[in-house]
Amino acid sequence: MNLLDSAIGKQSRALAVYAGARDALPMVMALIPFALAVGAAMASTNVPAFTGWSSSWLIVGGSAQLVAVQMLDSGAHAALVVAMALVVNIRHLLYSASLAPYAQSWPRKWRLLGAYFLADPIYALAIVRYERVNEQPLQRLQYYAGVAAVLWSGWLLLTGIGVLLTGVLPAALPLTFAVPLGFLLLLLPMLKDRPGYAAALTGGAVALATTGLPLGLNVLAGGTAGAMAGAYIGSRHA
Repeated sequence: MNLLDSAIGKQSRALAVYAGARDALPMVMALIPFALAVGAAMASTNVPAFTGWSSSWLIVGGSAQLVAVQMLDSGAHAALVVAMALVVNIRHLLYSASLAPYAQSWPRKWRLLGAYFLADPIYALAIVRYERVNEQPLQRLQYYAGVAAVLWSGWLLLTGIGVLLTGVLPAALPLTFAVPLGFLLLLLPMLKDRPGYAAALTGGAVALATTGLPLGLNVLAGGTAGAMAGAYIGSRHA
């Protein structure tokens, strides 16, 4: 009986990993224009191409990557670059707090590794899965691992292609539109009620309307506005 239980447990964990990888693939496809634009934008600066691309695995966040590389290109001090990247990615603290109840029983080393991979699309897929599917903590970890493996490797590959295709891609590559478009695509899995739709529509509209802001601050503005809109609608329908 123990052997049977063990076999069933292994199969369930394997299915969770597969489910994560399967759910992540469409997200990778949706991120293609954003990732290519990010890679091309980084390569168009005076920062060495490999250094710019390395931000894909050092920072794991398109908006913060662009901010960091553009600031390095302008000669900003390293401490200021790090501080600004942290400001742009401050929303990840909210992601962490949201996922904490589902991950609190994971081994500490896996929670630390999970924090490294906690980018926007990974959070979006994970929180939707955890809220809709009743699974054991280990199965949640396996699902997270499947999502993270596909999206992390896909992001590195696509931004690398963007770097290599600099000069081949159209000079008018619409980065300013790719960023809010990517922002909207990340929110799609989370649309399940009125607050979610309000947050997505408001956040996307504000991010698009403020594309002229420097250092990728339009994404930060869109995220803030979306969160406020979602909270407001949620309070009215509570």
